[in-house]
Amino acid sequence: MKVKLKLFATLQEYLPADSAGGQVMLELPDTATVPDALGALGVPMNLTHILFVNGRHVLRPERETFRLKDGDTLSAFPAIGGG
Repeated sequence: MKVKLKLFATLQEYLPADSAGGQVMLELPDTATVPDALGALGVPMNLTHILFVNGRHVLRPERETFRLKDGDTLSAFPAIGGG
């Protein structure tokens, strides 16, 4: 299946050099989960603070087991500080 992965802020350093717009299309097995998609680019789960699939917030209890579907868009944000 194909999934679009969008990485924001400091997570963009994990994108391939030829990616554009902070996103990349991934080819994943039909049983892929959120950690599988992030792991395909070596993004550590502990660096992701907020995750969305198709605009829906993936809550902490389901982050490790949330199954992706063909055509999904996974967006990952790191913790962002400021003040």
